[in-house]
Parts: sequence; C-alpha cells; structure tokens
Amino acid sequence: MTGTWNVFGLGTGQVETLFLVLVRVSAMLALVPIFSQTQIPQLVRFALGLMLAFVIARTVPAIAPVGLGELTVAVVSQVFVGLVFGFVAFLLFTGIQFAGEIIDVQIGFAVVNIINPLTAQNVTVIGELELALATLLYLAADAHHALIAGIAGSFALVPLPFAGAPDLIAGDVMRFFAQSLFIVFQIAAPVAIALFLVNIMLGLMARVAPQMNVFVVGFPIQITIGLVMLVVSLPLLGAVFPSLVDTSMHQLDTVLRAMGPQATPAPSPSPGP
Repeated sequence: MTGTWNVFGLGTGQVETLFLVLVRVSAMLALVPIFSQTQIPQLVRFALGLMLAFVIARTVPAIAPVGLGELTVAVVSQVFVGLVFGFVAFLLFTGIQFAGEIIDVQIGFAVVNIINPLTAQNVTVIGELELALATLLYLAADAHHALIAGIAGSFALVPLPFAGAPDLIAGDVMRFFAQSLFIVFQIAAPVAIALFLVNIMLGLMARVAPQMNVFVVGFPIQITIGLVMLVVSLPLLGAVFPSLVDTSMHQLDTVLRAMGPQATPAPSPSPGP
C-alpha cells in the first residue's frame, strides 16, 4: 500500500485521499435529510457522492501514503464522522415527526398508519404530514445547500486521515437529542394543551351526566378541535423553522469541532528560582 503507483495519473496519497473523502461523503449522504430518502435511487446517490468526493478531494491536501492497517483505521474514522454528522443533521426531522405522532395520539389517529417513504416504516398520518412540510420548508430555505457546504467544510474541521472521538461527543449528542425533544414540545404543545382541556371537560361531563356515552360524544369533538388547532398551529412551524435549521447547523459545527484536532495548551511558565 505504501508503494508508488499511479491511477489515472494520481499518486498513492492522492488515491487514498480520494477514497477517504468518498467514504466520509457516502456515510453522510446515507443519513442526512433529503439526500437519504429512499425515493432517490441508490445509483443516483452513489453518483452524487462520487461527484461531491471528486470536487471536495481537489480542495483537500493529499495525505501521505499509509499502510493497510492505518488505512483501515482511517476508513473507520471517516465512517464514524459521516454517521455522527448524518445523525445530528437528522435529529431535526426526527423531532418534528415525533411531534406529529404525539398529536396523532391526542386526536385519536394513532391507529391509522401509512408507509413513510423516507424510512419505509409505518408512521401516523399527522406525523407524516409534519415531516413532509418540514422537508418542503428545508428545501425552500436552501438548507440542503448549506448541508452540502457543511459536508465540504467538515474536511477543514476534521482533517484526513483520522478523527478524534473524545468523551465530549457523547455529551454533545445527548444534549442535541434533548434539544430535539424541546422542538417536539414546541410544535405539539398547542394541539396537546387544547385536547387536554377537552379531555378535562369530557371528564366533568361524565361526572355530571353519567348516563351520557362520553366516548361516542367525545371522539368527534376531539377530532374536530384537534384538526382546527392543527391548522391554526401549522404556520408556527414555518415561523420557527429557520431558527431550528440554524440550531441544527450550529450543532453540526460543534460536533465536528469536537472530533477535530484538539489545540495543544501552551506550556505553563516554569517558576523562577
């Protein structure tokens, strides 16, 4: 592996650099929003990753040729960087979809499932609606362009061939996961609070008039009020979405900096005699 050989006029170090760039980019595209959707054929995603890798590799300094063992460790490092990057980027969409599923449970639509084309899994109706709206807003805000820029910029923050995995990353990821749960509460709160008050009202009605079938009366009321509150609260998603995208980009920058080379602290001055 450390010998001198050329592929299409590229030296050993350049070929290894291109290969590591392709590994990281492919791992990122496997999880990041929009580009990881199953509607995009795998061949198209591979071609996109290859094209991005060729473009990015021209801006990345070529590494020195390494042995097979070091190259294996480097490949694992790039896969790790790509998967962490994609996971953090997708937390925003996970939180929005989970908020829709909470609304479905409150309204009573949780028993109605459809196939999510993003994950090929059964999801609830409003959860899929929230995810579709988030996807459209993501594209309208040109966040996918910022995501591609973030993929290219990751090589400046986490240079090839290796990446660090400090304990700080686990804490950052858990903190970002908690922030995604806060997004859930922000989006689901209007509908959930309104339906909670409706349930209290139905409980009082059941106490006042025990002969009334609260289930038959309450189910249409919950659906009506839930859908009305959903329509009223949907513009809130468009209002808060730009700030959510900015937060997601900041999270990605934080994680990448944590995996990059750590600054060496300056030596403390020796005490005088």
